Amino acid sequence: MPDLSIPGFVRPRFLRVLLIGVATFAQASHAAASVVSVGNASGQSQIAQGPTEVAVDMTPCRFSMTLSKDQWLQFNTPDLVFIAAKQVPETSSAPRLSQAQTSTGYEWSFEKPTNLSQPWFGVMCENTNNFSALTTQKPPLDDAIELQLVRESNDLKCPATLTDHGWEPTLLAGDPQSFTFESLQSASSSGFVIGYHGKNPRQFSRITFCLMHNEQVLIGSAESGSSTSLAISAEGFEQIKTAVRSMAF
Repeated sequence: MPDLSIPGFVRPRFLRVLLIGVATFAQASHAAASVVSVGNASGQSQIAQGPTEVAVDMTPCRFSMTLSKDQWLQFNTPDLVFIAAKQVPETSSAPRLSQAQTSTGYEWSFEKPTNLSQPWFGVMCENTNNFSALTTQKPPLDDAIELQLVRESNDLKCPATLTDHGWEPTLLAGDPQSFTFESLQSASSSGFVIGYHGKNPRQFSRITFCLMHNEQVLIGSAESGSSTSLAISAEGFEQIKTAVRSMAF
């Protein structure tokens, strides 16, 4: 009867392959376990600290994103704030959602009162039906005036249109010389980011981005909220773009 045992010279190699496979499986299991679920439901966290992968539940917008070291997410219902910092800032200096009551509900923006060079942004979830210029398809003209006003506000927050040639800034974006425009394309979403230059052309005084996935739209922005503009560096703008690009629906 033939000897079917593993030869001695094969065993060390076989064991090495086996051990490598076990280690790879363990790393994959650890990576899967390290995903932080952020949201307002039971078992979800309202704060996530990088480096980690995050699964965000901003119903109906659900997406994942990557946080690097010294980056944080804070979910405040209904908004989400990203900030690059060694620790979560105190409430008095943290980015925040500002809302003002209007005839159609509330007009909102994201503001940060101090440390104006720190990279950050806030995010809200919207629906494509609440825009009139996000795509070339025009909405009905007989909609209620309240909805038309909401669309006008959202068009200002997302001043670009998806055309057959890709994303193009609208006139609402302002003077093309005053901003840097970049399209964002992934397997799950399409959008753009705009960085508005301040008095120093190497800094950004305001940042906005919009990502569209089916009928969901993520609106992101960063503003000062005071008479002094933001002063985010080119490196900080790159941090923001990298975080936004990591968002996957």
